[in-house]
Order: sequence, then C-alpha cells, then structure tokens
Amino acid sequence: MKGYFIFFSLVYFLLGSSLAFCQLGEKNEKFPIHFGLQARILQPSEFLGPRVSTLNDGGFSSSLTQKMGFSYGALIRADYTKSISVEGGLNYIQRQFSAQMSFADSLVNIADSNNLTFINYELPLMGIVKIQLGQKIFAIAGLGPTFSYKPTNVALIDQPGGPHTFYHSGTVKKFGVDLNAQIGFEFRTRKSGFYYVGGSVKVPTGYLFNWGGKYSKQNSSEYYIDFIKVNGAFLSIDFRYYLPKIKNSGMQFIPGPIE
Repeated sequence: MKGYFIFFSLVYFLLGSSLAFCQLGEKNEKFPIHFGLQARILQPSEFLGPRVSTLNDGGFSSSLTQKMGFSYGALIRADYTKSISVEGGLNYIQRQFSAQMSFADSLVNIADSNNLTFINYELPLMGIVKIQLGQKIFAIAGLGPTFSYKPTNVALIDQPGGPHTFYHSGTVKKFGVDLNAQIGFEFRTRKSGFYYVGGSVKVPTGYLFNWGGKYSKQNSSEYYIDFIKVNGAFLSIDFRYYLPKIKNSGMQFIPGPIE
C-alpha cells in the first residue's frame, strides 16, 4: 500500500505541474506542452536476455521464469519544433515470475512451485523525433535513459511437506539507470487529443535483482545454495492518450437582443 500511495502522490504532483505548464504553453505557443496517460503490456524476450534464470547446487535445482507483466503511468511532452520533442513521466511497473524448485538424491525426490510479483517505478526521459505521414498521422521514434527505483527486496518460502524447506530471495539495488527506445504511430485530433500505439524496448545496464535459492532439511546441518543475477529486459506494447488543449478564456459575455 505504501508503494501505491507514493506512486499516486507523484502522479498527482505530475498532473498539477503539467496543468501549470499547459497554462504557460497557452501563453507561449512556441513550446506547446501536452499531458498524457500510458498503459503498457510487458513481454520478456530471449533476444534481449535470458527469460529463465536457473540455480543448481548438488541435488538442488530451481528456475525463475519471467512472465508477462504490465505498466501504467503519466507523461508530459514539450514540443520544441514540429519534428522534435522532449518527454518525461512516471511509470508504475509490475513484473510476474514463476518459480520452479526441486531437490533429488538417492533418498528423496521433491518438487514445488510458486509465483512472484516484483514492483518498481521508473522516470523516463525521452528525446522524440516526429515524421508527419498525413494530415493527422505521425510516425514517432524516441530514445533516452530511464531512472528506476526498486522499493523492496522479494522473497519466497516454500515447505512442500515434511521437514523440507525451499527459501528464495531477490536483493535489489534501490536505484538504477536503463536505456529505453520506442517506435510507433500517433493519430492527432484537435478536439479529442492524440492517440498513440507502438512498441518499446527496455535494455537494463544492470541486473533487476540478485536471485538466490536455498534448500535445507529440518534437524540437519546440510544445505544447498546458489545465486544468479536476473536480467529483467523486456519488450512492450504501448498505448498512450494525450489530452486535448482546452483554452480557458474566462467568463464570456453573451449579447442579448437589441430592442
């Protein structure tokens, strides 16, 4: 709950700032400001990094598979020219993982599975190039850094039965910088706003978290343990909507009939 409170507080601040910038943009149309909302479907890809991370130590084996996730957030775009813009924002990201674990030796053979949710926040800063393809259609390409914040570590404890215990934990670096690239198409209307659909890729410069696994048996000093760094790169399908600019001219005088 604390993470959600921080996120929505920052969105509220971002929205208030964008409205102030939009008012300035109305006075100075040289650099128009646009406020937008974004939703993304995250898809892991073997092309960017291993989708499955595997631990092995003796008879202990464990695998962590990155599954489809989602993201949403708010954006502010400043148009410096008709072809070049700068965009920043705040995104909430939720990743899903599936953990499979087993232990086998000459005396016992056990297995278990569990699911893991990992949450982080990002502040993207993007340079954007726009190419007009028609009266209302634009091709969009962007590139820039993404500043990530990972609020907490993650952990799983599984007891499949009897004296056996599997323990997994992911330790994080709180802050990181990744590279983000995007390409897509934008349909613009004056009254209804801008509609964008496209794809993006996130290439991490460091690991998402350091994943460790351990198997132990009650009343036994023997245990097995291993570590691996989880990459966390992904492709995404992006949907964005930029609000139309509504000019507020104050109260208007409506003339009546002249008698």
